[in-house]
Amino acid sequence: MGSRRLLENLRDTSGRFRGDVLESLWAEMPDRFRTIDLASNDLDTDDLTAFLTDPRGPGFRIRFGQLPADMDREMAWCCWRIAELGGRVPVGVLRSLIRWLAATVEDHPELSGSLMRAAPREWERSIAAAYARRNGSLPGRFWQENVGSTLRRCYEILWAAYDQRPWWRREVWDPTLDPRIPLRPHEPLGNHAVYFQQLEPLWLRIAIQWYFKVSLETGQLTWSTVAGPQRTALQVFADWIAGHDPVPPPWLREDPAGIRAFMLDFLSHVRALITQSGPNKGKPLSPQRVNTLVTCLETFYAFMTDHRETAAQVLDEPGWLRLGPYHAMLWRHGEKGRRTRVVRERQEVIDDTAFSQIMSNVHLLGEPIEGGGLGDEQIMRILMLVARTGRRISEIRMLDREPLLPLDRLGGSTGPADGAFVAKLRYQQTKIEQAPDTVLVDAEIVAIIDEQRRWADQHLGPRWAQGVTPKYLFLGHNMNRNADKPFPPSRINQTLAVFARRLDVRDSAGRLVDFNRTHRFRHTKATSLLNAGVPLHVVQRYMGHVSPTMTMEYAETLAETHEREFLRYRKVTADGRDLPVDTRDLYDMLELDKRTDRILPNGWCLLPPRQACDKGNACLTCDKFATDASFLPELRTQQHHTLQLIDERRQAFAARTGQEMSPDNVWLAGRTQEHDALGRIIDTLEQTGHRTDSDGRAVRGAGVAARTDALAAEHEQERRP
Repeated sequence: MGSRRLLENLRDTSGRFRGDVLESLWAEMPDRFRTIDLASNDLDTDDLTAFLTDPRGPGFRIRFGQLPADMDREMAWCCWRIAELGGRVPVGVLRSLIRWLAATVEDHPELSGSLMRAAPREWERSIAAAYARRNGSLPGRFWQENVGSTLRRCYEILWAAYDQRPWWRREVWDPTLDPRIPLRPHEPLGNHAVYFQQLEPLWLRIAIQWYFKVSLETGQLTWSTVAGPQRTALQVFADWIAGHDPVPPPWLREDPAGIRAFMLDFLSHVRALITQSGPNKGKPLSPQRVNTLVTCLETFYAFMTDHRETAAQVLDEPGWLRLGPYHAMLWRHGEKGRRTRVVRERQEVIDDTAFSQIMSNVHLLGEPIEGGGLGDEQIMRILMLVARTGRRISEIRMLDREPLLPLDRLGGSTGPADGAFVAKLRYQQTKIEQAPDTVLVDAEIVAIIDEQRRWADQHLGPRWAQGVTPKYLFLGHNMNRNADKPFPPSRINQTLAVFARRLDVRDSAGRLVDFNRTHRFRHTKATSLLNAGVPLHVVQRYMGHVSPTMTMEYAETLAETHEREFLRYRKVTADGRDLPVDTRDLYDMLELDKRTDRILPNGWCLLPPRQACDKGNACLTCDKFATDASFLPELRTQQHHTLQLIDERRQAFAARTGQEMSPDNVWLAGRTQEHDALGRIIDTLEQTGHRTDSDGRAVRGAGVAARTDALAAEHEQERRP
C-alpha cells in the first residue's frame, strides 16, 4: 500500500505538529540550509548535486518565506532532509508547491501554521481550487501529480519527525526514515515501508507490531519476511475478525470448544479466498498458500501465549493473560493441509534453443529506446549474470561494488584456459543462513562485472555526492545520491515482462517461455550441471543450498526432462516386433537398475540385472538388445566403421598370408554378423518411423536373424522338402 492511501487513514495524532520538535529540528540543520530564503550561491558545490534544476540555468532560489510561520521552516527542513537522505529536490516543482500552498492558506486561514493541519488529499483539493480561482481552469494532471508527490513526500518526512514514540508503535515503519528499525546489512526489501493503519481492531494491530518488533530484534524474522508474507497473512485474519459483531477480544472465545469452532471457521474462510493477481488469478488459493497464511497466524498466537504476561504489561491489554495452551495450537495435526511440494505444472527448465534465442537478443535490453531497444544496460547485465551463474535475482542486483575474490591457485602462475574459472564471485546470501555465498566464475563473468562498474561510474557517478563510494554494483537511478540503494526489483520485473512479450520465445513444444520469471534460469543452470554429470554435492554447493533437499528438486526436474525425451521415441525390436513392455516401465527399469554394463553406445541391454550375458560382445545379434530411432546416427556410423574394419583386416590378412580371408574365418564371421545385424536394425527403424507421439514402444532384437544359429536354422528350413 502506498502513501496515497496511508496518509488519509492515520488514526492517531502522534505525527501532528509539535513546536518543540520543530525547534529541535531547525537547530540541527547545517547553517547553510537553515534559512527561509535558500539560494544556490550559499550552498557548497557538493550540495548542488542534490537539486534538480533547469539545465539552462543551474542557479536557483527557493523562497520559503512566502509561507506562514512554522510552515516555512517545515518546508525548508524537508528540503534539507531530502538531500540528507540521498534524494534530489525538484526545484521547479517545490517552487510551485510553495506558491500554491501560500495561495491556499490565503483562501483558508484555518490551515495556516503547519503542513500537518490537514491530510495530503485535503491539501491537494484546496490547492486545485486555489489554482482554478486564479487561472480560470483546473491544473493539468501531470502538474497535479508532480506537486502532489512532493507534498506527500514532505508530509511523510514531517510525520516521522514529529512522532516521538518508540519506533515499533508507529503506524508506519519506514527504514529510510527511521534507522532504529533492525535491518540486516543487505536487506532485499530494505527500501520498502510497512503500513499498519488498516489493521483492526486496535488490540490486534498493537500486538502484531510488538510481535514483529521482538522477532526482528531477536532475529526470528527478517525485514523482508515482515514486509512480505507475514504482514499480508495477518491482514487476512484482521479483516476477517473486524467483520464480526461484536469484534472478538484477544482470547477470541470463552472456552476451548468455542476457540476451535472459531478457528475452523477462519480456516474455511481462507480456503474460500480467491487469488487476486498472477497466473492463478480468479482461482482459489493453493494448498501451500492456505498453509502459509494460517501458519503465520498460529505462530503469532503461539508467541503471544508464551509471552502473555509481558504482552499484557507492555501493551496495556490484560486480555492477553487469558490465553491458554489451546491458543498455542489453533488447529489439529493435518487440518491446515500439508506443506508438501507440489509437482509444477509450469515448465521450469528453458531448453537449449529457447535459451540461445534469449541470450542472442539480450543486447536489446541495453539498446536505446530510439533504436528499438528497452534502454536499460543495467538490466541487460543483470540478466546476463543471472543466466550464466544461476544466482537468484536478488543476489545479482545486490552484488557489492567489488564482488570478485581472487582464486587461490596451487602450482604455477600460467594463464587460465578458455572457459576456465578465474575468480570467485561473492554475493549476498540473504535467503538461507549459513549457506555458501561464493561461486566460481570465468573470465566472461569478470568482464561483465568490470563493464558494469565502468558504466555506473560514467552514467551515474555525476549524480553521487562528493566522495561517495557506491555500496552496490547495480544501483538505483532515482533518489540515490548516496549510492547506497540497489537496483529496484520492480523495474526489473516490469522491463523483463515487456522484453519477454516482445521476443515471444517458444520452446520445442510451442509454449511461450516466460523468462521474466527469472528463477527459470536458476532451474536451467542447476539442471545443466546435473546433466553434465556434476556430483549432487557439488551442485548443492554451487547453487548455495545448505542441504541436498532443494537440490534434489532440480534433480527431479532433470529426471522429468529425461523421461519426457525418452518417451518421444518409438522402441522397436530387431525383428520388427513391438517391445512387449510399456515404455514408462521400460524407462523405470533402466533407471532403477542402471548399471554401466546395461547402457550401450547404441541402445540398452534388457537382460535382468542378476543374469550374466553369455553373448560376449555380440549385443547386436542378441534378443535382449533394444534400441530406437534416437540411436540411428550411432548405428549408421557403427555400420560404416564395421565395413571399413572388415576391409582393413582382410587386406592385412592377404598381405600376411598371401591368401584371401575365407568367409568361415571366426573373426570375419562375427563381424559379418554384426554388419548384417546393423543393416537389419537400421532398415527396421527406418520402416517403422523415427518418432511417435502416441505409442512409445521399443524395437527389440532386430539383429537376431543375423546370428549364425538363426542362419543355420533358416538354411535347414530351406533344405527340408
